[in-house]
Amino acid sequence: MSSLQVEVAQPQDESTTTAPAAAPQPVAMGWWLLLPAILICMDLLRLRVKLLFTPLPVYDFMIYWSAGHLFLSGANPYSATAIYGLERSIGWSYMQPMTLLYPPWALPFVVPLGMLPFWTAHFVWLAVSLVLEVVSAIALWRYFGGEKSKQWIALILFATFLPLGAAEHMGQITPLILAGLTVFLFLLRRQRYLLAGACLLAVGLKPHLLYLVLLALLLWIIQNKRWSLALSAIFFYACSTFSAIAFNHNVLNCFHGTVSAAMDFPCGVGGVLRSIFGMQHRWLQFLPTAIGTAWFARYWIRNRLRWTWEEHLPLLLLVSLGTAPYAWADDYILALPAFIALAVAISRTRTDWLVASGLYLVVQYFISNVVGIGSQAWMVTANLLWLVLYLIGTASVARAEGATVVQQHHLSIFRRSRPTD
Repeated sequence: MSSLQVEVAQPQDESTTTAPAAAPQPVAMGWWLLLPAILICMDLLRLRVKLLFTPLPVYDFMIYWSAGHLFLSGANPYSATAIYGLERSIGWSYMQPMTLLYPPWALPFVVPLGMLPFWTAHFVWLAVSLVLEVVSAIALWRYFGGEKSKQWIALILFATFLPLGAAEHMGQITPLILAGLTVFLFLLRRQRYLLAGACLLAVGLKPHLLYLVLLALLLWIIQNKRWSLALSAIFFYACSTFSAIAFNHNVLNCFHGTVSAAMDFPCGVGGVLRSIFGMQHRWLQFLPTAIGTAWFARYWIRNRLRWTWEEHLPLLLLVSLGTAPYAWADDYILALPAFIALAVAISRTRTDWLVASGLYLVVQYFISNVVGIGSQAWMVTANLLWLVLYLIGTASVARAEGATVVQQHHLSIFRRSRPTD
């Protein structure tokens, strides 16, 4: 990662000619060197597999299925009354319905789910989610510059990253967002802006989660005059929205009551603030978002002239998730790109994998156990530890890269100073 590279100035001598210092070379590493770290993470794999084979719940997925079913039948997919009737028919036992809180352009994505029987659709989406996640993990490893011979590390992350398991189990739509973001990054790198704009449709399924990423993208488009990307995104968002409205005019009621429904379920850091200072203070739900936006303003001003998505996206993702006004623990599946980028950086240095994997294990244990002692809002707030873990990791990589550059520089001087036969 370019932000972590350390340059060492060479001493200049008028009487000698020196060659430039060699760039840091990738550290040779086989799987056996990571065996202790892999063993530490085995319990995470056990939890992941256990969750995978736990009976699927009647929870988040039923929202998508019910909304798709209502949309196809011409009913209002945003109606709490209509959606509650369907939810009760498939086993929802609570008195309060779970309503669709997604924008209209998301409806074409849930329509195929509504065509199938509920449990068939649930298992199909589980299989699709697994495929999207594993392909995204490998692709992200290559995107951030990881060596092909080491891409099994991305598979280990896929197998031990518990937010992935939670999203699969709940039937969340976030694996599709992750896949859309991954494809978007590759298309952006290749300057295929029209297709990249189409991929933003998937990224915008939960725009509040990636609000800083979308804001950075808007400023990047303006700064670099990539108008074709903006026009492509507007076109595909408009097509998806108007096609949904043309098929079912009830979609026009999309935002009626959705904001108040979302505020009834306080979550994230804002939800914790409301639980402390009073649930009536709804503005506290958006206070972390205001802080995140202020942080981003400074971050963008400092880095805009040398902005690269490979370097700046990981931290941006974590801050955006941590300060989102509405987020749940399984939404942290979208933090996967940040930790794959960090794993790529670690694989290039002599950073201690044992310490890194130990911290990775402790963070996931802590987050998973918070739900037993507090609310879901506290659990989501505990996910801020992912940001702390990332910052510790990048600092460790920076120190390791600096030591590697200095070591190679001294070695090159030693070799040049040796007498030749």
